[in-house]
Amino acid sequence: MKRKQFIKTCGLACLCSSASLSLLLESCANTTYFAKSEESDKYLSLKKSEFTQTVKNKQTERTFVLIKSDKFNFPICVSRTNDQTYCAVLLECTHKSCELRPQGNLLICPCHGSEFTNTGIVQNPPAEENLKTFIIKTDHDTIYIFF
Repeated sequence: MKRKQFIKTCGLACLCSSASLSLLLESCANTTYFAKSEESDKYLSLKKSEFTQTVKNKQTERTFVLIKSDKFNFPICVSRTNDQTYCAVLLECTHKSCELRPQGNLLICPCHGSEFTNTGIVQNPPAEENLKTFIIKTDHDTIYIFF
């Protein structure tokens, strides 16, 4: 192979591999939804409509949403336990303070494998304490999460 052809082939290989890598990294993007919320001194408010999503012109219901608060270093997971009942837990593992990841109806610690229910109750060690939970009140349109 001549030098010019070799450089051309290597250039195309690099270009193709970088395009493939960017597609791979895009597919690994975070798919967790952070809902819009408003914060006051005593509570966060969240619209119930944040639990509804439209995918391909079809409405589906989320089982949980995450919200951020300036008062905490970790997100808060708000789960719908049935049509009118919600719970909110801080996504800080009680074992070593790692950020938990929602997976179905469980909250999983990626650091050491602790598992919690979406209501914050320990299911599998090494964590021994339940998660921090919040008092919730609702009205027709809004969920209020009290600190």
